[in-house]
Amino acid sequence: MKKLRLVIIMGIFTISVIKMLSFSTVQANRSIMVIAHRGANDKAPEETMPAYKIAVQEKANYIEMDLRETKDNQLVLMHDPTIDRTTNGKGEVNQYRLQELKKFDAGSWFNQKYKNERIITLEELINHFGSKTNYFIETRLVDHKLKMEKTLVEILNRKGLIQKHKVIIESFSAMSLKRIHDINDNIPLVQLILCKNQKDITAEKINQWKKYAIGIGLSSDLVNQSLINNLHQNHLKVYPFFFNTQTELAEQKRVIKDGADGVFTNHINDTQSLLK
Repeated sequence: MKKLRLVIIMGIFTISVIKMLSFSTVQANRSIMVIAHRGANDKAPEETMPAYKIAVQEKANYIEMDLRETKDNQLVLMHDPTIDRTTNGKGEVNQYRLQELKKFDAGSWFNQKYKNERIITLEELINHFGSKTNYFIETRLVDHKLKMEKTLVEILNRKGLIQKHKVIIESFSAMSLKRIHDINDNIPLVQLILCKNQKDITAEKINQWKKYAIGIGLSSDLVNQSLINNLHQNHLKVYPFFFNTQTELAEQKRVIKDGADGVFTNHINDTQSLLK
């Protein structure tokens, strides 16, 4: 009986080791992109300069940001259409001029030590970091119109980031991404998608995406090895994002093992530790 127990214990131990080695081998054989979602948003107010400074210090492969356009056509970093959640002001971003937006406190909501942090422009961010980091930039329609794309590409060109391959542009709007390529087709694009289940990811849609995009960004709930293999066979990379921060790390481990090319993370250090 003792021998049988020993055999069972050794068997369980061996299986565990094989699983660990298998996961480690996956990481060793490919480079997995750590994308700092809205900067280091777990340690500083999202989309502010401190959040991006921490993300760069922690060596995220890319810093990710959302663009909004102001009333005077400036590109600022803000996820929501309004400033209500992340500043002490109220109202839609595009109802304010940049100078007016700069008056609002964009840090106290997160922690008092960030009191008087300000909304920043894309250009201010790039002026600070230059080519020391990589940028994962989300565009969107403005009042249901294509408005920010030309300004964005002009900024990236002027700063030399396109030529140095420091930028990826993402969007839920295929129109916006295609407009980017109309202006400059040297910029890699990622199509973000929201859908209820994998059945919505049809062969027809994949064929359309691969005409202009290098990859797909989608909820981890939809991601499994079969889908990743399908997208890879169609020369599309896979970048999952995570709605539930409590299960984020476990989900990251799963999708990375299944073959994801990168993850949008809200916890940079945890993701890096997972990969190590």
